[in-house]
Amino acid sequence: MTRETTAGKACRYLTEGRLIVIGVDGDRVTATCRGDGKVYQLGHAPGHGWHCTCPVRTDRCAHLTALRLVTVRRGAA
Repeated sequence: MTRETTAGKACRYLTEGRLIVIGVDGDRVTATCRGDGKVYQLGHAPGHGWHCTCPVRTDRCAHLTALRLVTVRRGAA
């Protein structure tokens, strides 16, 4: 059995419509993402960075990876 990569899982969450961006206010983003069993709260807040309520506390969080794929930082080229 092949393990799904974080990027692959994030893309699957997007194509399955599991990520819902609730709001964008300047640099603040709030969203929910249905993982494999639960719905997690996630987003970005100035001064606090990226956050997700799932137990994964590293860059391996597929929920945040999915959100980062659909957001662009202002001023980014």
